[in-house]
Amino acid sequence: MIKLKDLLKESDHKEPKFHSVHRTSTFDATFGRWYANYLPLSTKKIQSILGKEKVSVFHTGNAEYERDIQQVQRIVGKSGTLSTFTSVDKGEKLAKGKGIQSGGGIIYQIEGTLLVASTRDMQSMPDNTGRRWIAIQDLAGKTAGSKMYKELKSAIEKKKMDRRSWDKIERKEEEKWMDKNDYYGDDYTGGYERKEKELKKIMGPIKRKWIKKYIDMCYKIIDKYKPQIKRNILSQKDKPSEHGWNEILVNQIKVKDVFLLSRNDYPAIKKAAEKLATGTVTVGSPAKFRKWYKERGGIINE
Repeated sequence: MIKLKDLLKESDHKEPKFHSVHRTSTFDATFGRWYANYLPLSTKKIQSILGKEKVSVFHTGNAEYERDIQQVQRIVGKSGTLSTFTSVDKGEKLAKGKGIQSGGGIIYQIEGTLLVASTRDMQSMPDNTGRRWIAIQDLAGKTAGSKMYKELKSAIEKKKMDRRSWDKIERKEEEKWMDKNDYYGDDYTGGYERKEKELKKIMGPIKRKWIKKYIDMCYKIIDKYKPQIKRNILSQKDKPSEHGWNEILVNQIKVKDVFLLSRNDYPAIKKAAEKLATGTVTVGSPAKFRKWYKERGGIINE
């Protein structure tokens, strides 16, 4: 069971700890995305299934800005989760040192604790704290994963934890506040901004309870399928990639060697990379990168 005190308070006005085009708030992650319902990857929960399984993987970062390297540095040894790979098709950007969502240019060889692995891109999304959320059916393989998905959908319906149910809660709290403060009366002051500010304070604790309830619901389903989850994750991590590249989510990371493409060999960028690496920093062309990558166990599918 997750404890309320373990849920980090998030503020829309604070700088997020993790930047990504897929980033979302913890609360919004409970509603999933498009075709799937998502759940968070807890180190404690996954280690209760896998143990502390160490893997050697790669992560392509954005070498255009020093802060992007510092972002990786902030999660070294911590619970913040990183999306990585070990197998990529020859024609993909990752095979050339480029990023999927950015220009790339810096590639980290990483040792980390395994959370989940897939032979394809799982479309995982980090929240503002760096915690990763994945579609529940990606945990246990096709058969067991399909059962887990149906169980979660049923539980969401039964407990009324869909977006429409939340909107009703929000409207109810807003109406209560408006009646109490005579929002449309002549004596009301503060305007729309005051209303939004006070409603945010009211909804904060309600959101945290909602998140806790949702995560507990997910973990209850996960506990039923631990053998299938373990078997699937451990089998996926060493298989060739499908549809471009594989995705392996890790945390408690240690950065070993770093490769920097020549076009990004700027003094500040290289200095930040050298500060982060426990091994060596190599600078070179995409062809030299591919050799570097394969020497460290990376796979390029012809």
